[in-house]
Amino acid sequence: MNNDDDSPLPGTEVHSLRSDHVGDDFKILVGQPASPGLRPPKVLFMGDPWANFGTAVEITRMLGETGDLPPLLVVAVGYRVATLQDNYPLRTRDFTPGVDVTTGHDDPTMIGGAPRFLAFLRDELLPWVEGRYDVDTNDSTFFGDSLGGLFATYVLLTEPDTFARYAIGSPSLYWGDGAMFELEADYARHHDDLPARVSFSIGAYENSAGDRHWREQLPAARRAAAEAEASGEPPFDMVADSERMVGLLRGRAYPSLELDYEVLPGEYHQTAPPLNLSRSLRTLFDAPH
Repeated sequence: MNNDDDSPLPGTEVHSLRSDHVGDDFKILVGQPASPGLRPPKVLFMGDPWANFGTAVEITRMLGETGDLPPLLVVAVGYRVATLQDNYPLRTRDFTPGVDVTTGHDDPTMIGGAPRFLAFLRDELLPWVEGRYDVDTNDSTFFGDSLGGLFATYVLLTEPDTFARYAIGSPSLYWGDGAMFELEADYARHHDDLPARVSFSIGAYENSAGDRHWREQLPAARRAAAEAEASGEPPFDMVADSERMVGLLRGRAYPSLELDYEVLPGEYHQTAPPLNLSRSLRTLFDAPH
């Protein structure tokens, strides 16, 4: 563990944790609440700390100080790699479900690892957290964005009791030609309840029209390069995918499912994550939003 002087934020820790399920070493970042209070903090678990850990720690601390959130211990699972580019194949490995996909990934060992990563969370990370910290893991939250949102949806539809609350931001539900929709239908065939509190959120511009709107505002040189890169790409609509999933879940009328959904005006896939996190946490914990 590193002390405050070696950590990215005061009151944070850096650990290494081996996973036998995944066969890899994870970098675990832990952020303490600003004021733990008289009760043990709840836990916010998340992936992608390279993009979201600092944001999550500061948001939970600020809203904890105002009393809008309970004290939250932030536990983020990352990778022991040196560059942002090195993160991409590893998060793809861990966040994607075990389905046959045709998305250009030619290394079969680097896709479809969601079952193993979920086993790591349940069997290895959760006991590790319980053994080190005085926390309440029975009422924990998971935040995932983009591919992390895909993984959060996968957990919700396979082992929903892993977490009590799910903050699902901009989920990549296109993965595996819509495999999550098949998983949702399979869950519904075998269950009459889904006990969880869930917040879906997504930027209004997370579709092909939004991509075009983004490119139109770029300086000429960047716009030309972006147009060339986008040329020939199939149209996509992550907003419609999210609305479809939310509609299906609401239509099941699960008695124990509390489900909220929000489309964030003016936000793109690359700008939505901090708002996805803030809005979802306030929704999940009944704070003003």
